[in-house]
Amino acid sequence: MEYQLIRCGRKSISISFDQNFDVVVKAPLWVSDDEIDKIVLKKSGWIADTRLRLQNEKLMEVKNRIPLASGDKMPYLGKELILTVVREPRKRGKVSLNKDRLLMWVPYDASYEMRRSCLVAWYRKQAAYVIGKKAEIYAGKMGVSYNEIHIKDQRTRWGSCSGMKNLNFSWRLIMTPNSVCDYVIIHELCHLVHMDHSPEFWNLVEKMCPPYKQQKKWLRESASKLYFI
Repeated sequence: MEYQLIRCGRKSISISFDQNFDVVVKAPLWVSDDEIDKIVLKKSGWIADTRLRLQNEKLMEVKNRIPLASGDKMPYLGKELILTVVREPRKRGKVSLNKDRLLMWVPYDASYEMRRSCLVAWYRKQAAYVIGKKAEIYAGKMGVSYNEIHIKDQRTRWGSCSGMKNLNFSWRLIMTPNSVCDYVIIHELCHLVHMDHSPEFWNLVEKMCPPYKQQKKWLRESASKLYFI
């Protein structure tokens, strides 16, 4: 299997995909090429399944794309906000939340890409604030600490935890119901205790989030609906 190899100072091997769905492997400097080949081969089934899922999500994104016009419904922590687009003489876009309405001011000639960029920037800002607050609360309850939180446009996973104790989350997580958002945060915080998916890991997840299987089911069955922007 062909893949792009990036050597870096990380402690473990990660497998991801670029915009063309090609495999990208990031590995520590000390891991041999043969060992990396063995790991990629072992993960070949997961790679094939994940690539197919990502390709389908991309197709769904194009199929489900909405015009981002007044009246469109925008998900936010399980709720639906009604988008109102105001066109006026200005150079940059602005987005603001007003109760159950999402207000977006844009120039008269604002393109779809500009409107999308404005909304994504707003979602990312909200995700950074909300996820940051939630992570702080749950970390305190669990007695764990993390380094930094990064909000990314990642498609292969909703969250991840690095060996440097950095937590990474998809900005689309802010679109999911509160309980689902909480589960993903708890999931990654549990990796600060168990850097695997052992029975001990899942026991800790269940202790902190008893109905976690319901949240996993929601992500499996409903997450594709969030790829419309």
